[in-house]
Amino acid sequence: MNKNLEVMTRNSICGYFVLRKPIYNFDLKEREFFRKEPPCIGCICYSGISRMPWFDLDDDEDYYSGTLPRESIELRNEIDEQYRDFSNIELLRDLDKTKRILAFSNRHQDRNEICVAFSETLAKQKGTFISDSAIQWLGVDVFFSGYGSILEQGIFAKPDLFPEFIIRLNMNGLFDLGSDFVSSYIDEYIEVSEAHNLEPYSGPIKTDNNLRWCPS
Repeated sequence: MNKNLEVMTRNSICGYFVLRKPIYNFDLKEREFFRKEPPCIGCICYSGISRMPWFDLDDDEDYYSGTLPRESIELRNEIDEQYRDFSNIELLRDLDKTKRILAFSNRHQDRNEICVAFSETLAKQKGTFISDSAIQWLGVDVFFSGYGSILEQGIFAKPDLFPEFIIRLNMNGLFDLGSDFVSSYIDEYIEVSEAHNLEPYSGPIKTDNNLRWCPS
């Protein structure tokens, strides 16, 4: 069985976060530069890290109207104060707290899910721990601190520039674990980004991120 389809019962992870489900990965108001429609190529939608993390916890209307629950404010502050670093990936280590955030985020509509992430680079910054939850691999995203996912910003923004890589994506719009095409995709993205008005990247190459879905 392909590793990205295996259900694991014990996993070393860097933390949990709440992300929009792939089909709800959009914002009609385009707040924080999110798209008006989900990034998809045909029936394959991007399912990586850049899926509006914690977005529905940051409800401006509830916050400024004073109706945002106190616990939600405290959890948001905890994420900001304890888990923000140079990785630009905010994770929680407490699954119960993450589940409470998920419940609040889905108070109007079931649009969010809990995911976990792991990479060697992220592990050096945040550490790791063992999750006892059943976790299913989604695949490998390519995320650079300060830039975001270059899958979301590259192949899902302008698929015509990356025809040879579209067929390498799995059903989750990510690369399979152990894929030989991650490095060549990074090289291709860097080569075409400036000429085709993609988010430019000229920094050092960093480790990609293994993204997993954690059934809640």
